[in-house]
Amino acid sequence: MVKQVKHRASETLSAELEGYGSVLVLTPSFGSTGVEVCTDLLAGDDPGERTVLAVTYRQSAQEWVERWYDNTVQPPKRGIVVGVGDGTAADLEDLEVHGASRWSAESVDSPADLTGLGIRLSDHLDSTAGPVRLCFDSLTALLQYTDLKPAFQFCHALTGRVKGADAAGHYHLDPAAHDDRTLATIMGLFDASVEYGDDEWTIRTR
Repeated sequence: MVKQVKHRASETLSAELEGYGSVLVLTPSFGSTGVEVCTDLLAGDDPGERTVLAVTYRQSAQEWVERWYDNTVQPPKRGIVVGVGDGTAADLEDLEVHGASRWSAESVDSPADLTGLGIRLSDHLDSTAGPVRLCFDSLTALLQYTDLKPAFQFCHALTGRVKGADAAGHYHLDPAAHDDRTLATIMGLFDASVEYGDDEWTIRTR
């Protein structure tokens, strides 16, 4: 089933995707196309009641949190940013925003360490009470460090853990960076996908 959401209506995407535990966000790796929808899927109507768990390969923890406040003024109930690889694990001591004390940062040193990353995320999902929303930024970066088969196995396990914790997650991927086989394999893991094109968001659900 395919639904259409008009451009600049990204604030409605979280409502459209309510109940879908795993969502693939198909946008270019560079640019701001996916930023608003990312914050919307994480924050919803009441970010103060949600725990945000973010994985970033492309930004430091501080950059990721600052991007959050570019799109919403309200902090989450709790925010955890896991930086993967060199240059992503900067601490948050210099973060001068309202609600800064609600955020924490940690790191996984090797981008190829899927076991370590999976354990870290599972620990947070197991120990966090209340609604948890996961952002994984990005699967395109993940696939730069591992082959398709282990990446698929990791994503299959992670989406299952998120569902088992009664949480919800979205996962960024640049469709232009992958061949058709990779896209078909990865897309089969998710309950829904959103893709921007021709001034509209297209939602596909199954």
